[in-house]
Amino acid sequence: MFPAFVENPENCNFEGQDPNEKIILLLRAHPITNIPWIVTSIILFILPFLTPRIMPLLGFNLSLIPQTFLLIFLIIDYLLVLIIVYEGFLYWYFNVILITNEKIVDINFQYLLYKAIDLAPLDRIEEADSVTAGIIGTIFNFGRVSIQTAGAQVAITMKDVPRPSKVADLILDLAKVPHQHQDFKGGV
Repeated sequence: MFPAFVENPENCNFEGQDPNEKIILLLRAHPITNIPWIVTSIILFILPFLTPRIMPLLGFNLSLIPQTFLLIFLIIDYLLVLIIVYEGFLYWYFNVILITNEKIVDINFQYLLYKAIDLAPLDRIEEADSVTAGIIGTIFNFGRVSIQTAGAQVAITMKDVPRPSKVADLILDLAKVPHQHQDFKGGV
């Protein structure tokens, strides 16, 4: 439904795309990285149902609190859940990396009204490294890809991308940079 690794995406374009420029790869953070905000929102959603059962065990009588206050706390709780889900999904969905036949476009969505776009022309790329770390990263095959460019250009770091070694290899192939490790052939 919302993939994190899309080769040759259809009906996809971006602001500033040249007429002959083709998107080869669209990347988002691996979906497993959404677990923290999803778990937090589930706990906050369930909290009002558990509170009446837990408070008497702690020696606190909820009947002493006016119903209006309880209703206000319930509304605040569910608004907080809505904000966490909305912000978490938007941050994941709109933080994308596009690899085209001409450049790498890193679109960073920070807040509702703020985005930063970093561009790295393929002919300026000198090096692409990938790192997969930890048990979760190894099991689900996601990690970091760092791109070094020539001159004073901004270096791009792609965090939590699926198949990082394949992404780094593709970038080096497109940039026609000699590979440091020739043993990698294809994807996982």
